[in-house]
Amino acid sequence: MDSGIYRIEMDGRWNLNDLYELPHAYLQVYAFAYAFDTDLPSQDEDRINYALKSYPWGGGYSIVNIYSVLQSQVGPRFKPEIKEIRYASPGWIDLFLHLHPAIKIAGAVAAIATSAAGTVKAYASIQDCLYKIRARGQKHRIESIQLTRQELIELQALNQELAQAMKFDGLTNLESRTKNVHVTAKLLSAQYRRLKKIAEFVKKGKARLPIPPPKLLPPPPRYVDEG
Repeated sequence: MDSGIYRIEMDGRWNLNDLYELPHAYLQVYAFAYAFDTDLPSQDEDRINYALKSYPWGGGYSIVNIYSVLQSQVGPRFKPEIKEIRYASPGWIDLFLHLHPAIKIAGAVAAIATSAAGTVKAYASIQDCLYKIRARGQKHRIESIQLTRQELIELQALNQELAQAMKFDGLTNLESRTKNVHVTAKLLSAQYRRLKKIAEFVKKGKARLPIPPPKLLPPPPRYVDEG
């Protein structure tokens, strides 16, 4: 599987915010899948690892920044490029990208869209655990909290549950790079939220992410009138 055209099928009525929101979320989840759920080469692996280990992870800025880093580290040949947008019913967005992470995304979105109860429960359980850890740190005025053995075991199990629910096969890779189960949980949660945005488009009938990608027919030949 290599580079090619991936077609996100469009239907229904889209507004200007939709035309921003779906591509924006797609670029983010693509960069995450590219870095952690494939063997594709990043521009600078050390840059990603440095960010994973050095960011404070106390608030939303770390999440926003790590996605910016991940997008910057996608290999130049594999950065998604829009080749065509056709707004109709049906319409499409054709993206030239690497098909491996694209298929990973399509599988994850399908899992979230069709079995929402399971993924929502897994996500909610992680958020509950993270809230309790944060509350304990605030109570004792600790900035960098050390997880108890029970918290470590619980969070590791919840990470596996959420990763499985959203078809993320790169959990071992992600854990080995963060070396922190707490950070891993926050990253998985962030990826889930972005995938869920795309899944909402699917559930509303506004978009479809085919698995496998459709084979696009070449454009018809152009004939010159020699008369």
